[in-house]
Amino acid sequence: MLVATIAITAAACAAAATPVTVKLVQESGGTVQLRIDVAASQEPVLAWSGTAGPGPYRLALIWSDSSLHLSAPMPALPHAPSGPLQSIALRTVGTSDRLEVLVREPVYPKLRRIGTTWVLDLEPAPALTVPAPTNPNPQATPGSVFPSTQPGAPAPQSAANLLPQSSTPAAGGTQSEHLLVDLTVNGLRQADIAHAEQLPDGRVLVASDNWQATRLVAPGAPVSMSDGTPAFVLDAVPGLHYRVDKQRMSIDVEAPASAFMASTMDTTQALAAAPPRPPVGALLNYDVTATRPARAPSTAGATLEAVGFGPFGSAVTSALASDDGQQRRLTRLDSYWQYDMPGSMQTLVLGDTVGVAGGWSRPVRYGGLRWGRDFGLRPGFVTMPLPSVSGQAALPSTVDLLVNDSRRLSQSVRPGPFDLTNVPVINGAGELNLVVTDLLGRQTVIRQSYYASPRLLAPGLSDFSLEAGRMRTGYGVDSRYGQAFGAGTLRRGLTPRLTGEGRLELQGDRQAGGLEVAGLPGTWGVARLATAASRDHIQASAEQGALVQFGFERSTPLGGGAIQYEYATRGFAPFGESRDPTAPASRTREQLLATLGGRLWGPLNGGVSYVRRVQWDGERTTSLGLSLNVPVGQVGTVTIAAARRLDDSHAWSGSINLSVPLGTDRYAGARVERQEDGQTTASVLAVRNAPAGPGVGWNVESSTDARQRARGGLQYNTNHGDVTADVVADANARVSTRASVRGTLGMMAGVPFASRPVGQGSFAVVRLDGMPRVPIKRSNQVVATTDERGLAFVPGLVPWNSNAIEVDPADLPLDAEVQDVRQEVVPYARSGALVHFDIHRTRQALLVLHRRDGQPVPVGTRVKLLPANAEFEAGLRGEVWLTDIAADQQRVHVSWPGGGCTLDLHVPRSANGEPVTLGPLVCDAAAQ
Repeated sequence: MLVATIAITAAACAAAATPVTVKLVQESGGTVQLRIDVAASQEPVLAWSGTAGPGPYRLALIWSDSSLHLSAPMPALPHAPSGPLQSIALRTVGTSDRLEVLVREPVYPKLRRIGTTWVLDLEPAPALTVPAPTNPNPQATPGSVFPSTQPGAPAPQSAANLLPQSSTPAAGGTQSEHLLVDLTVNGLRQADIAHAEQLPDGRVLVASDNWQATRLVAPGAPVSMSDGTPAFVLDAVPGLHYRVDKQRMSIDVEAPASAFMASTMDTTQALAAAPPRPPVGALLNYDVTATRPARAPSTAGATLEAVGFGPFGSAVTSALASDDGQQRRLTRLDSYWQYDMPGSMQTLVLGDTVGVAGGWSRPVRYGGLRWGRDFGLRPGFVTMPLPSVSGQAALPSTVDLLVNDSRRLSQSVRPGPFDLTNVPVINGAGELNLVVTDLLGRQTVIRQSYYASPRLLAPGLSDFSLEAGRMRTGYGVDSRYGQAFGAGTLRRGLTPRLTGEGRLELQGDRQAGGLEVAGLPGTWGVARLATAASRDHIQASAEQGALVQFGFERSTPLGGGAIQYEYATRGFAPFGESRDPTAPASRTREQLLATLGGRLWGPLNGGVSYVRRVQWDGERTTSLGLSLNVPVGQVGTVTIAAARRLDDSHAWSGSINLSVPLGTDRYAGARVERQEDGQTTASVLAVRNAPAGPGVGWNVESSTDARQRARGGLQYNTNHGDVTADVVADANARVSTRASVRGTLGMMAGVPFASRPVGQGSFAVVRLDGMPRVPIKRSNQVVATTDERGLAFVPGLVPWNSNAIEVDPADLPLDAEVQDVRQEVVPYARSGALVHFDIHRTRQALLVLHRRDGQPVPVGTRVKLLPANAEFEAGLRGEVWLTDIAADQQRVHVSWPGGGCTLDLHVPRSANGEPVTLGPLVCDAAAQ
């Protein structure tokens, strides 16, 4: 096997005649390597006669505007007649110099560059017959390199020999011609030399490997070249044109975008991994309130909630305690165990919980079991179908995706048709603009309308809930349970435009089932249709009934509207309805709700609503509501609202409210309100909102209402709880007061804490080892401060979301060594997370060393901390900067050529972390 490599190393050309040095290396196995060092800066042109006939075969490296001369004799070639190389010569043709190499065996040349070196690989190729040229006179067929029997004779002058159309047959040829060419597609040069073959009828084949690199669509099954190489026919691609340049050994292809393979790009972001399970912990939420009315006995009450959490889930129980001065009561509210599975977005609850309503039913509070989907466990998961947009590019291009004129994506695309799927959009109607910019700066804009709604599920996505247990009766008053039931709901995305839902409810004396479909009629909005039927035994005989619902809603960036209509027969029994035999008479027969609102003009916003409800006992309720929001320059906002009953009463109510911001945490306001009974009141108020962390908030209000002529409140947030106090005075100066304390007590990972209320959210325990009084930020707001142990409790974390917990380096001591100051925490619901910042304090000191004679120790003196063996060097004036000192007492070993000592240092820690200065200390050179 022959593998010949010619390497050309380029440098700057410094003279009119460029020196050339040729070296020959003969390797085992017949491999020959030529190294050609040339200082020409211009890239050489490879001219090649091809190997479609008997050898020898001539190739040439041509420098068109350079004058070359040999700086050393040509190397001697092996005399064996079967050697791969026949001759090497330097020739001049016109204004160009060339290095010509005669090769005895068929080869494939491939020119490449490695660093500053040009590399030409000659790989073995089968010998083929060269078709006879149309004109055997070399001077009449410019562009080819012909064998010469006399080494050193001038070669023919180069010029173009072009085949402008693929349908033009090889001139006078009866056999195929193999070509090794530079392949350019739509102006983009391919990285590798392409293997092509021109057939006698003029058609051109391109090797399969090179074809795949172009990303052109394969026109059917591959064919075989004359040497057996799989290939595809360029002429078989519709709309494709090409040109063969035999002088430059190139093929230029022009293809439409449809000729390339299509690509699909999913624009959805990958979901973060499910958070780790929380550590074991427990907490007690409390909210204690005491009230002293002006004309009634004092009352007190408390809401208590105990939570235990860990990798096993969370166990919760809550109770309400009250004392009205006459009776003390303790009522259990909820007791349940909940296990969340964020990986599969499912939740299992055993105990008291609230069911799922479905499209046409309603939820109930019960005790039992609930297992279902909870997409809220993965906030980044998009449940609704997202739009896709398609385009095409004939050249490598950049696409910019704008959603309602807001840029959402910028990405490079390869030639060919492409699809951007799952485009992130906002809910409602909108417009996608896809701007395609190719390499030449030409732009194409594709516009597409869309409508997205969370009422729909993506195709194949399911939402479900299975419920069984006994309904709660008198929740908050007692802890009794009522009738047993079982229910199940299943929603599934059927197509990108259609979602279906089914629900079944089973009770001892009632059964119901229904279906709902929601879909997109074009891009107008979302329409839904639901129907259900029920059978119950409240009366002596069984009753049957049916329900029909229809709804349509549309939302746009400028506003939206919705309409919903419902009709139910008298016999349709709603889920969770009282089992009172008189209940059917008060059932809703017909209900209509319509809303419309949005931007009216400039900054002016408004809305209108209409409600009509008719019961089977004849009671009717009809009302019309209006609202208007008017900004008042830079001062504030005026909100106007009015509602009128359209039934027999014709009563109306309304209000005008002015709100004026006075800073980031303060505002003032005024309000005038009219009730349906005709009573009108006016009030003014000023409010300072309490901060997210420790701090004070307050509010004061004065009103014409005789019951609340004056009112004031104070809220004080601490690291350990919140305290509020309210005072109300009526028109007769009678004063009522109320005070409350809220907070949380708990323990997690062996760390006890007392904090502000956790409530339904999550929390974090932040640890900064040994660093008290350091502010801790949550989402750029200071919410806690570390105690003397370096611990801080951070409430108010949003479950399942990424919460940023931060430390400002400016708040740390000067001797703090900081590794990280920000962490993203994703907590489980009603659980805690441990956050440990890798920040620790290091003792630092400036040590000044003198010798016995009072002179500083030499520069470069080595000081080693014992036993850690950390080394430091002395600078000018015998000063050594020591870091990472372990303790108050530190032993050091000092050494320099001809002297040294061992010292015991006392290193005190400064209060603010500033380094201390030790010395000057005398290092006795005699003490080794």
